[in-house]
Amino acid sequence: MTRPPTPLSRLHERFGRETMLAPGRLVNVSNAALLMLVLLAWSAAAKSKSPPREHHDAWGSIVLNGEKTKVHWTDGDSFNIKDGAHVGKGTRLQGYNTLEAYGPVHSWGGWTAVELYEIARESASAAASKEWACTTDGKEDGYHRLLIDCPELALHMVRDGFAMAYAVDGAQASKAILDAQKEAMAAKRGIWAKGATKCIVSSLHSVDEEDDTPDRAYNRVVDTRTGQALKRPHQKKYETCEKVCESVDGDESCMVYVPFKRRYHDPPDCLK
Repeated sequence: MTRPPTPLSRLHERFGRETMLAPGRLVNVSNAALLMLVLLAWSAAAKSKSPPREHHDAWGSIVLNGEKTKVHWTDGDSFNIKDGAHVGKGTRLQGYNTLEAYGPVHSWGGWTAVELYEIARESASAAASKEWACTTDGKEDGYHRLLIDCPELALHMVRDGFAMAYAVDGAQASKAILDAQKEAMAAKRGIWAKGATKCIVSSLHSVDEEDDTPDRAYNRVVDTRTGQALKRPHQKKYETCEKVCESVDGDESCMVYVPFKRRYHDPPDCLK
């Protein structure tokens, strides 16, 4: 029976077992060397066919304290300022929160993490779709991000189902934003398309993070009925890609833990 040609035998046919390296000089090419050439060629071909990592960011502009400002949206509730008085600053928009867009990490109810990730990836473009009027008093959050207030943007993102009402540190969510959220839930828009949930985990922290100690680690859980995003202290060490769940009055929401330093550089398999 004639055996079908292999990649190695085809190389032998094409080049022979001897390969010319320089005029008048021949060297014997071993099977191992030829096999290495095949593997390198296949590896290069595979890499060339790999799709590029999809981006979830968007460019746009806002009017900040009366000044038109170019911004780069990293997701639906934060952007980097590219010119003007606050050039170079990262920001955090107040009053609402979008899902994390660095990977498929959220899940609840009938949603899979991949489905919610698709919505999260669209949030930056939704926020960049218009030039919003925004203000800041120069205050920053705990991550040194400039706090920004864009009232009409907040209503737009919540009403269209890209975001939830969000209030921290004892603040109260505005009635207008809560009403917009109720409208989105009733119409089953965006993150509410498979029904409403009483809670959404918005962030996770492990006790072994560089900026945390056993008495400071916490998870933040949003009660969607009030918009309150409350800290839940704990003393747990989470493994990268570990699924962590929290509940409010019988409704459960989960999030996959990924340390901040792994989200954008050297991402683990659960983000790919």
